[in-house]
Amino acid sequence: MLTKIGDMLVRGWLIQKRLLCKYSFLLLLALPLLFAAGLGRLASEESGIASIAIYLPQDDQTAQQIGERLLGRDSVFRFFSCESGEEAVRMVETKEADAAWLFSDETEENLRELAQKRRVRPLVKVVEQKDSVPLLLSREVLSAAIYPAFSYAVYESYATQELGFTKLGEETLRRTYESVAVTGSLFQAVYPDGSTEKVREGDYVQAPLRGILAIWLVILGLAAALFYMQDEERGVYGRMSGARRFLAFYAVGGIFLLDGTAVLLLCCKLGGVFTEPLKEVGCAAVFAFCVLAFSNLLRLLCRTPRWIGVILLPLSAGMLALCPIFLNLQNFRVGKRLLPPWYYLQSIHDTSYLYEMAVYTVILVLASAILQRVLSRAA
Repeated sequence: MLTKIGDMLVRGWLIQKRLLCKYSFLLLLALPLLFAAGLGRLASEESGIASIAIYLPQDDQTAQQIGERLLGRDSVFRFFSCESGEEAVRMVETKEADAAWLFSDETEENLRELAQKRRVRPLVKVVEQKDSVPLLLSREVLSAAIYPAFSYAVYESYATQELGFTKLGEETLRRTYESVAVTGSLFQAVYPDGSTEKVREGDYVQAPLRGILAIWLVILGLAAALFYMQDEERGVYGRMSGARRFLAFYAVGGIFLLDGTAVLLLCCKLGGVFTEPLKEVGCAAVFAFCVLAFSNLLRLLCRTPRWIGVILLPLSAGMLALCPIFLNLQNFRVGKRLLPPWYYLQSIHDTSYLYEMAVYTVILVLASAILQRVLSRAA
């Protein structure tokens, strides 16, 4: 028994040593590490999905307060101040900014008129070269920044006109208003497993990292299938029976995915998306087995390296579209459940998907074994 285990370890080391001598394999492992490290660095620096130039009139205190809320927040948008409205517009024209927000010189007065229901005049002039989803979202941020000033204007109007507190000074009204103001976040992310996380607007940069790494591991599994098929064509496994060839792929592919799983975990740590060690290792281990079984089934279905290459691009595109990486589509549920990354990405915060992934892996192994037997008999 110990002799067999020793032989297996020696063969595994020989396969590992052979892989480490291949520059393409080392490059395949190095690319996600560089990507994750760069993404983690990018997330810690100033960046955003849209750049917005803001002009704030110096003499309008309300506009200055709104600007402070925008310029001082951790946001998915990059805000910067301009000394004049002309400069802000010029930056949009030269594409240095995606939009310009020009606050009115009478922002405070306009808010009071709006609160008193006298008339509505524009508070902010928005200059854009073209409309886009990020810029539509940015206007929601602008509305949220303006709301506290509008809320106070409504409160001041009601207190002085409806309640008749005309003798109270501005300082007293402001102090009373702030004494009952509610602070803190209105949102808290709670996952199905009960874990909670503080909502941070800057997480958009790191959010797709785990999904991209999951697709990369599937591609690594297909690379293992190509590696095995090339050896098979050279007659390396010519003396083995069908059953032993079946197990040989799991041995060779296991070395690929053992290295890949270690890189995936390290990338999650470098990219800032690592959660709990036990949860991460457990999900990654089951996912690696699932990818191994998935790659083996595709190997048996494709039969030749050429067809593996043909399906690689459509499969990657399908995983990008159907797995919850950038979008979580509500349709195509059958297609989603055929893709290993879908289970992995869901299992990080919901243990039930981890069990489903384990069941799916068993189904893939059984399907591959049946197909291997059929092909062996046909040959």
